[in-house]
Amino acid sequence: MLSPTALDLRSQLRFYKSYHRQKANVAIHAVFVPTILFATMCMLHRVELYRGTTLTHVFTLGYSVYYLLLSLPVGLLATGILVLANVALDRKWVHMSLASELALFVLGWVCQFTGHAFFEKKRPALVDNLLQSLVLAPYFILFELLFKLGFMPQLHAQLESDLSELTQDDRALLR
Repeated sequence: MLSPTALDLRSQLRFYKSYHRQKANVAIHAVFVPTILFATMCMLHRVELYRGTTLTHVFTLGYSVYYLLLSLPVGLLATGILVLANVALDRKWVHMSLASELALFVLGWVCQFTGHAFFEKKRPALVDNLLQSLVLAPYFILFELLFKLGFMPQLHAQLESDLSELTQDDRALLR
């Protein structure tokens, strides 16, 4: 069963953003979350389920439905990006060896954990909620890009305000 905040965009972004406050760490995530996502999609694309349907297609469907439920406009953008990645894989526009995919996957995780250790100086969000973090990370990065481009300034300001109001006890829980 979903928690009451599972489909509340602001609370979902606030959860993830509370673990990513340092600009250097956000920049690391901006590069390596998409790297991990694409490497994962490449690896899952190797597993055919039925007549050309792969695990990547199922993965895309699940992520897309959740993203659309959180925010229709941004969900459509995210879905478009995921579908484009599927098309690239289906048509073999992109093809890497499994070793390359694994190397990108591992490199991405190493860089992200390093970012948390050196810049955030606190544990990553996935320690507290693995599934939420894995699903939300790509969406968070897309929102961060949209915020940088000047989209949704009210939501961005609300998130910053929410996080500035965290108590010392709240911050201690995030360490």
